Amino acid sequence: MRRYSFLVALAGLLLFADGAMADPPNNGYIGIFGDAAGTTCCINMNVGGHGTLYVFAVTGGATSGGIMGAEFRVSIEPPHPTANFSWNPAAAVLASTGDPVDNGTGGGVSLSFDQCQTLTGMAGDKILLGTITVNAMKSEHQLVVRPHENPSANFACPSMLICDAPDFSRMCLTLQEGDPDLFGQEPVAFTAAVNSPSCTGVSCGFVAVEPTTWTRTKSLFR
Repeated sequence: MRRYSFLVALAGLLLFADGAMADPPNNGYIGIFGDAAGTTCCINMNVGGHGTLYVFAVTGGATSGGIMGAEFRVSIEPPHPTANFSWNPAAAVLASTGDPVDNGTGGGVSLSFDQCQTLTGMAGDKILLGTITVNAMKSEHQLVVRPHENPSANFACPSMLICDAPDFSRMCLTLQEGDPDLFGQEPVAFTAAVNSPSCTGVSCGFVAVEPTTWTRTKSLFR
């Protein structure tokens, strides 16, 4: 009876946790879009492989009241060694250190604002962090938002600084880190598709954690 009661209680906890993990990340995310409104993650370069990527911080949870900075990298997968990428911080950015584009050699950017960035003070605000100018990218790739290669304070996740002066606390934006089903994979916060004929808009965006199944849970106690 004790084993049964324990499993029932655990199942309830997992159902609650799975429901939470199926939602967008509690503290928002950083997304890569092909339009200035931040609505499409299916991105097509022009005939010469040129275009502009828009990098937005989308607030949620602890970041809903606004942000003072962000730290992340954009991984080109697979790498495209003949393409050129140029990072352009948004006008409101006070300081930007590093290059977010990881084209097979690592990377990451840490940026900050001189004042709290917010639109409505509610979840879902889109704060422009900057743009990436792309040249000669003609083949199909993914743009994956991952942690900075050398993250601050060992934050192994894309992160944002919130407007809680004087602390300016750093908030992790991914729910994937530490999940046993990922077998040590590096956390992913967002995926955009470039020059993909099969991208529909539902095959990119925030990447949720794969829920733990009840079958897998039971197997742990056999």
